[in-house]
Amino acid sequence: MSVSLLLTAFEPFGGSRVNASQEAAIRLAALPGTRLATLPVTAGDAERAALRALCRLTAAGSVPDLMLSLGEAGPERVVRLEKVAVNWDDFRLRDNAGGQPRDVAIHPAGQDARFATLPVARIARDLEGRTPLPVQVSLSAGAFLCNHLAYAVLEAMARGDVPAIPYLFIHVPSWRPDGPEGEQGLQDLVATLGAVVAEARKALPKRGTITP
Repeated sequence: MSVSLLLTAFEPFGGSRVNASQEAAIRLAALPGTRLATLPVTAGDAERAALRALCRLTAAGSVPDLMLSLGEAGPERVVRLEKVAVNWDDFRLRDNAGGQPRDVAIHPAGQDARFATLPVARIARDLEGRTPLPVQVSLSAGAFLCNHLAYAVLEAMARGDVPAIPYLFIHVPSWRPDGPEGEQGLQDLVATLGAVVAEARKALPKRGTITP
């Protein structure tokens, strides 16, 4: 099967047994041409797993048209498209390997920031009022693993370490099976993300013309 979308999501962390990004990604992986990579919540290992998945597809002659990464944020029922990732770690809690980098660069020689290579403002605007959950542009992915992953992937693409395909990090609201939204909450999230994927595919540039 030709892979057109590489999707990544995180394992549970912080003592939780569920990560909304993983739960939603498992369902989105049913979309035709989609490959899912579940990432450890560990600095270094997360980006290596994501980039390894991209490299394996490339080596198999199936470079994806698009790469999206999902991560869990707080309880607010909003899907956030992250415009920028910064070269900075300041973990508010330990990752799943016990690491907690504070106030340090992700790549000491890297640029201060990297920008999503998809038109996030246009995607959010075109989806306004059309999805179960609001879709918004965010200018801060935080300083934990989500920002770390987004920056590391974009930096690797900019350096030519991996193919520079369109890439976007998306923050999703937290969700638990026994929470107030129940199964409907997950269905709403998956439907919203499916619409984001569809709009992202519409916005794909021709290969070799990717810009922030």
